Amino acid sequence: MLLAWTNEEYELIVSPQLLAELERVLRRPKFSRSISDPEITALLDGLREDATVLPDPPAEPGLTPDPKDDYLVTLARAAHADCIVSGDTHLTGLEDPKPPVLTPTIFLASCA
Repeated sequence: MLLAWTNEEYELIVSPQLLAELERVLRRPKFSRSISDPEITALLDGLREDATVLPDPPAEPGLTPDPKDDYLVTLARAAHADCIVSGDTHLTGLEDPKPPVLTPTIFLASCA
């Protein structure tokens, strides 16, 4: 997925809140065998430098079953994104979401 991004096959949209959440998740002990601290730092720095970084829009409550995910839909809508890429069941289980939610596997298949 990251290789396709670096090849400019799609645009990544992020926000400070999304980057902070990604860092919190990647720094969990269960990921320590898969990704090192320097790799996490490099990934986050790369996203800040090369992705489109938008300010955090105020989340619209009630867009998802998990209030902590509402900001993702709000961000995607504010960015006029074509889709949200996530494996989170609170997002993938939405009925007729705007924009659509694609799992990473489905998204990568659509880039091929």
